[in-house]
Amino acid sequence: MRRSRAGRVPAGCGKLGRAELEALLDGGSRYAVGRGHGVERDLSRCEDGGAVADADVEQVSERARERGLAQVGSLGSANHFLEVQQVAEVYDEDVAAAFGLARDQVCVMIHCGSRGLGHQICTDHVRAMDAAMARYGIQVPDRQLACTPADSPEGRAYLGAMAAAANYGRANRQLLAEAARRVFRRETGGGLTLVYDVSHNLAKIEEHAVDGGGPRRLCVHRKGATRAFPPGHPELPEDLRDVGQPVLIPGTMGTASYVLAGVARGDAFHSTCHGAGRSLSRHQAARTIGGKQLRARLEAEGIAVRPLSPRSLAEETPEAYKDVDEVVEASEGAGLCRKVARLVPLGVVKG
Repeated sequence: MRRSRAGRVPAGCGKLGRAELEALLDGGSRYAVGRGHGVERDLSRCEDGGAVADADVEQVSERARERGLAQVGSLGSANHFLEVQQVAEVYDEDVAAAFGLARDQVCVMIHCGSRGLGHQICTDHVRAMDAAMARYGIQVPDRQLACTPADSPEGRAYLGAMAAAANYGRANRQLLAEAARRVFRRETGGGLTLVYDVSHNLAKIEEHAVDGGGPRRLCVHRKGATRAFPPGHPELPEDLRDVGQPVLIPGTMGTASYVLAGVARGDAFHSTCHGAGRSLSRHQAARTIGGKQLRARLEAEGIAVRPLSPRSLAEETPEAYKDVDEVVEASEGAGLCRKVARLVPLGVVKG
């Protein structure tokens, strides 16, 4: 893989070759680690061991591939970020220790996904399903909700392409994490170890009990949500099986983020919130404050910010999001997860 010289954690990256891209779409983080971008332990701390099974590269359009060739190893824009954080509070010391966390520790949280490749896959397959819905007698109030049965040709094509996009996202985060490791090693002499890598906005085929009955095979689409497997779940790595899955909840660059754990009683198919969630649109947010003003305010609070542009920073002002503390309290109160640690921002890189 050829890396950009523009920065250690760039908003864009040098191009892949087409054979490399196909291998990455199939292999996810495993491909990245196999090329020297990480260590074997990273894969045990990544959902699905680093790669979603059943990725079907043939279902990824030429346009999606073109967009993916130049963007791997990059943050992207909007609410994506790399944030240097401090562990401000620990609520369960035993679980935090199992995760590798301790009070006052410095951590890095990365929020990004499959970039333009994943967006194009969504566009392509929404269009295909929209054209096919009438054959299945399906009507939806919004074309963005276009869907077909999971076992239909269109459904299988989408699931295969989506798995490939998820693998692109896994490899993307792996490359960014390894870049951050190199910076920390060079500047501090210290190292970074992976707590967990988990997807959001992803449909997965899983088995769950339904209405008190036996397990059923379901397609669980966690849109704006993330997986939260409980203690004892067989898909968790052995060193986390007694405590449950780490759940990463990004807040805003001016407030806090959380690390949670999955719980045994998680009734929402072992899912919980993904983040604070917006209360203002990006346009509304940009009208409330200027990017330069926001940067000055954050830096006065001791938070260093490096945005791609003042406008992109203003769109992500903390006031544009719900109170992450309240969101996490509500999720824990609903029995979907439990708090392990609260982290506050020290420095933020925005795409």
